[in-house]
Amino acid sequence: MENSVSEDPPIPTPEIIIVSGDIIQGTGKDAEKPDCVLRDQYDQAELFLGTLADRLLGGNRQRIIIVPGNHDINFPKMFSSLKEIDYAVIDEKKRCELASLIWENQSKFRWSWEEFKLYEITCDILYEERLAEFIAFYNRFYGGTRTYSIDPTQQFDIFDFPEWELAIIGFNSCFLNDPWNRQGTIHPRAFSHACDELRRRQFRGRLRLAVWHHSTKGVPRRDDYMDADFLQQLVNHGFSLGFHGHQHKPEMIDEKFAFGGDRKVHALSAGTLSGGERALAPGATRGYNRVILDTEEWKVELHVRQMTNPDFLNPIWGKGFLSNQMSFQCFELQMPRSVDQSAIVSQDLPEAEQLLREKKNEAAAAILEPIAKYDDMAKRLLLQAFVGENNNKGVIRCFSEPISPEEIIAVCNALWEEDQHDALRAILGQQIISEHQDPSVEHIRTKLLGRLGL
Repeated sequence: MENSVSEDPPIPTPEIIIVSGDIIQGTGKDAEKPDCVLRDQYDQAELFLGTLADRLLGGNRQRIIIVPGNHDINFPKMFSSLKEIDYAVIDEKKRCELASLIWENQSKFRWSWEEFKLYEITCDILYEERLAEFIAFYNRFYGGTRTYSIDPTQQFDIFDFPEWELAIIGFNSCFLNDPWNRQGTIHPRAFSHACDELRRRQFRGRLRLAVWHHSTKGVPRRDDYMDADFLQQLVNHGFSLGFHGHQHKPEMIDEKFAFGGDRKVHALSAGTLSGGERALAPGATRGYNRVILDTEEWKVELHVRQMTNPDFLNPIWGKGFLSNQMSFQCFELQMPRSVDQSAIVSQDLPEAEQLLREKKNEAAAAILEPIAKYDDMAKRLLLQAFVGENNNKGVIRCFSEPISPEEIIAVCNALWEEDQHDALRAILGQQIISEHQDPSVEHIRTKLLGRLGL
């Protein structure tokens, strides 16, 4: 990766690494000791990703975003949750009913073409545990600072990067996915819960990116992809960019506009970084993307890297090429939605007032300081919070140009207590204070001038 810095155009060292599923190869239904096999594969994956974090990210694993893929499913465990249905002894009407149930949304039935048999999921707990090895790996990789839920409605994670005003949300597109139900789906409640979380104060104004595994397009006679309407949901909830895997094609870009055309989202497909020859499409080789986000010009550069030699054990990486015969492509990055200050004030003021009543001044000040410049009530409450917690530095920072008697008294006292005598002399000499007729202001001015020997 070091060589790419000197390329034209240069590609900087990564700040974040996205792993869009298929962490491991997985195992078949009849594998011996499948749990052990999967754990061994995850141990190798953890070693590899940990090394990447050490070499490129200063050891910070929080900058690696991981989501599960269909290869991360424990097939034998999924199979143990099923019960075979002997449709040979079922009458024709019942057979027709069962056939229609297979294609229902969130169906509990599975058809195996290989065995020509029908199954029903009879143990939901066992079925959800088909991701147990992935969950154990996830929790271990982040040292317990992040945990992955076995509950499909909670299978998302938010990676917040305030230094870049960026939030990346990882989704599980393997809801009800298994080798006999290959389509990708994100549990609707998991998506809605994630969007609810993004309404929290800390995520306001963040550039939103999404990561999942399954592609939103597929070739005829294939069913292992997601409904493209998911991209519409991303647009409607303010996401600007999406990353997925599964197709093993690093150059593909999807673009989806909101109804009305005022916003859009791009979805970038990743290649296969470590898969063997059987995991690759005919004529394809291993590859990955390098993506540069420019939040000043609001554009994206997608650079394709591919293995340039035929040795899978000792790959050499170089430029790959897109369909336009270029090794990179630029396109517009959708800006985050503008923050509605009036909506923020109406949401935050009641919460801050409640915190003040509970004498939680520091928590109230944290809410009020960002909005005090927009709202007079918030400014008054912020002064109350600072005074209540004896936060002289906060008073000086936010009320250096006092207007009301309360502000004048608070900032003058704060400057005296912080031994900022030069600043205190300057503010006492301002016309708004020297000519103020409020008795309390006259009193504090006379008292402090005396202390200063003036």
